[in-house]
Amino acid sequence: MGPNTAFCFVIFGVLGIYYEFIWPRRILPGICGAAAAVTGGYFLWHASPTPFGLELLAAAMALFVLDAFVETFYIAGTVATIAQTVGFIKLILSPHEIRPLLAIPWCIAFGVITIALNWASRRARRNKLP
Repeated sequence: MGPNTAFCFVIFGVLGIYYEFIWPRRILPGICGAAAAVTGGYFLWHASPTPFGLELLAAAMALFVLDAFVETFYIAGTVATIAQTVGFIKLILSPHEIRPLLAIPWCIAFGVITIALNWASRRARRNKLP
């Protein structure tokens, strides 16, 4: 499996896990999402990722988590989306790199979905009855 296919597996896998979190008790999306994310992650790891790409992806994950719990006015989510996009593009060295024309739109879509879910979760916690 090439890095581009593995990248798609990771993105679709995490989106499947998001779907399971939003609508629980639908077991298939969560299981398929976890399997796809682990499979994609394995093949990306097997392609010898660069430390710089891994650091950017870790920073993006930390910023997405920060955005879920702290009102950053979408700044953390936007920076996380940019870091995630650059991280995936720089994750694998040439000639087997992840194509920017594939990574950019999918990372932007993933970032927008994550920011929207973070906003909804903050709003639900704020409106929670005591």
